[in-house]
Amino acid sequence: MTDEQLPAPPGKRRRVRNILAVAAAVVVVGAATGIAIAAANARAANAVSAAQAAAKSDYAARNAALNREAATLQRQSQAIAAEKGELRANTIRADGMYMVGHDVKPGTWHTIGDGSASGGHCAYAVIGSANTAQRNIYFDGPWTVDLSGAHAFAISGPCTWVRVPP
Repeated sequence: MTDEQLPAPPGKRRRVRNILAVAAAVVVVGAATGIAIAAANARAANAVSAAQAAAKSDYAARNAALNREAATLQRQSQAIAAEKGELRANTIRADGMYMVGHDVKPGTWHTIGDGSASGGHCAYAVIGSANTAQRNIYFDGPWTVDLSGAHAFAISGPCTWVRVPP
């Protein structure tokens, strides 16, 4: 008989069994660790997917809210531009001759005057037709004129004229 065929002494058999038990435990722990890692990876992948879906949904909601706000601001900007245009169309600040119906709207126009703040007086003339000579009226306080039916309106001085809404 060779050494390999001889039965092992009892102490050696115990050592072999212990080694085999440790090896089996290592295999079991390794398998359990692999399963735990795979489960952790799956949970992590699910968490990433859920976070990405939540972020995508949040982005879409915020983007929609911003689009609504931008549309509201655009409407307000258009309204302000229209009001500004209306205000410009109904305000005269510069000296000159203005054709009623072309340069300025007919109707009632008012100025608060200058109150001699600039040291000068304001003047105006309402011209009834192209053949009518103008007669200037000088003033320094509030004044109102009616340009309904007038041909032109001549102004000079530091006064700002504003059309009174009908």
